[in-house]
Amino acid sequence: MSQRYEKFMSEIREGNLKVLDSGVSTELEKRGGAMGEGYWSARVSVEAFDLLVDTHKAYIDAGADIITVNSYATSRLVLGRTGNADQVENINMKNIEAALEARVQCGADNVLVAGSIAHQVAWERDGDAFKQQIAIPVSYEELKIAFDEMIFFHEQGEVDVVLLEMMTIPNRMKVLFDCLSSSSLPVWCGFSAKQENEQAAITSWHDENVKFVDNIVMAKAYNFDMMGIMHSSVDVISDAISLIQKNYSGPIMAYPDSGYFEPPNWQFQKVIAPEELFEFALGWMHKGVAVIGGCCGLGPEHTQALAKLKL
Repeated sequence: MSQRYEKFMSEIREGNLKVLDSGVSTELEKRGGAMGEGYWSARVSVEAFDLLVDTHKAYIDAGADIITVNSYATSRLVLGRTGNADQVENINMKNIEAALEARVQCGADNVLVAGSIAHQVAWERDGDAFKQQIAIPVSYEELKIAFDEMIFFHEQGEVDVVLLEMMTIPNRMKVLFDCLSSSSLPVWCGFSAKQENEQAAITSWHDENVKFVDNIVMAKAYNFDMMGIMHSSVDVISDAISLIQKNYSGPIMAYPDSGYFEPPNWQFQKVIAPEELFEFALGWMHKGVAVIGGCCGLGPEHTQALAKLKL
C-alpha cells in the first residue's frame, strides 16, 4: 500500500470529498481514438499513447484526485477473443505507463492511479445486434487466468488501488473477488444497477434476475476498502447509495454514466449537463458519499463541475 494511498484514505476518514475522473474510453473516442469492434478502446495505448496521456492529464487539470487506467476492456477475456492475445501484457503495461506519465507531467504526485479490472468478455454479435454479457459463456479457468493476470499487471505497474468496475454478474464476480484475496493492492468495488421504474426493485445491470442488494452482500464479505455505484443512470444512484449504506459501513463512491452504448461507439445523446450533474452530486455528498466522479459519456467538463464540491 502506497503512502499516497494511506494519506488519501486518511483524508477520506476525516470527511474530505474526493473526485474521481470521468469516462476514459468515451473521452478517447471524442478525441479521435479508434474504437474496435469486440474490444472497444483496448488498443489505444499502443496505437495512440500520447492521446491517452493527454486524456488523463485533462482530468487531472480539471480537478480529479483519482485517474483510472484504461484497462476496463483489456483483460484476456476481451483481447484473447479478438485476435490480440499476444498483446495483452504490452497493452496493459502501456495503459498503466500512460496514467503514471500523466501524473508526472502534471506534477500531481498526490493523485491516485486506479487500475480498472472488469469481468467484461469481448462483445459478440448475434446477427445485427450484440449478445448480452450473461449470454456469452466463459469458463472458471478462463476467468481465473484473466483476473490473476490483470492483478499481476497492476501490482507490477504499482498502481495505488484496484478499481473493480461494472460488477454485475455474480459467478464472474466471485472468481475475481477470490483472486484479489491474495493481492497486496487495496480494492474499491463498483457495482452497476438499473431500475425499470420508481416502484421497481433495483437490480443488477447485466442481469435483472439478480437483486442489486445481493451483489452488495456478496462483496461485503471481502472487506474491500470502498464500495459504490457506477456506470448507472443518475436517477438510480441515490437509492443505490441507500442500499449500500444499509449493508456496508465503509466509504462509498458514486459515478454515473450518461448516453448509451452501441458497440463499439458511445452515443453522446442527452448527456447530462455538468451543472445538472453537480446538483445530483451535491445530494450524494450530503448522503455521505466520499468519492464522486463520472463514467461513460462524461468528460473533463463534468470533472471540473464536480471539483467545485470540494470548495
